[in-house]
Amino acid sequence: MHYIKPSYEELRNLAFTLYTKIRESNYLPDVNVGIGRGGLFVLRSLQDFFIAGKVKIPYLVIAVERYVGVNRTSSIKVKYLNSRVIKGKRVLLIDDVADQGISLKVSKEECIKKGAKDVKTATLHLKPSSQFVPDFYAIVTDAWIIYPWELYETIRQIIEANIDKDPREVYWELTSKANVLPDELEKFRRILQLENKKELLSFLELMLKEH
Repeated sequence: MHYIKPSYEELRNLAFTLYTKIRESNYLPDVNVGIGRGGLFVLRSLQDFFIAGKVKIPYLVIAVERYVGVNRTSSIKVKYLNSRVIKGKRVLLIDDVADQGISLKVSKEECIKKGAKDVKTATLHLKPSSQFVPDFYAIVTDAWIIYPWELYETIRQIIEANIDKDPREVYWELTSKANVLPDELEKFRRILQLENKKELLSFLELMLKEH
């Protein structure tokens, strides 16, 4: 597995690349819609760039949630999308990454259903395997992206995906390949202690004991 762990400054630079692509295409939205959680940083960065050029664009934050029914079938619902704000408007739908592209696809369909005149999509990253290609994106990567706003969630996911391996291998995976710092692992240990996650905590302590 290949990882990248961009800093906030690197992501802000990517957001600027995204902004320039949007404006160089002569596209100007009436409303910016950020998909939480990942799209919040991108939304705020784009708002900053627009405002710096004295272009004031209203914005919304929506949530995309997956529900699993009693028959184990899953559905995706878009929450907090105010039809009064987007009806008849050009909407720019914003997220951090088009991974599979499902959130963007469903959100775009919902915007159209609620009366948006036109919907374009924008992300920092595009995965080659995505079923949905945004109208605007900064770069393409097939790496596992460790965003700063979901660092500890990602540490947990990496450990859980490798829980059957030797703890020393998992430590190497985290620190050498994913560039997770020892201090970040210590913070993750404290999170597990506070949340009383004993199984993960035991595995993490075995990892850290060797180093």
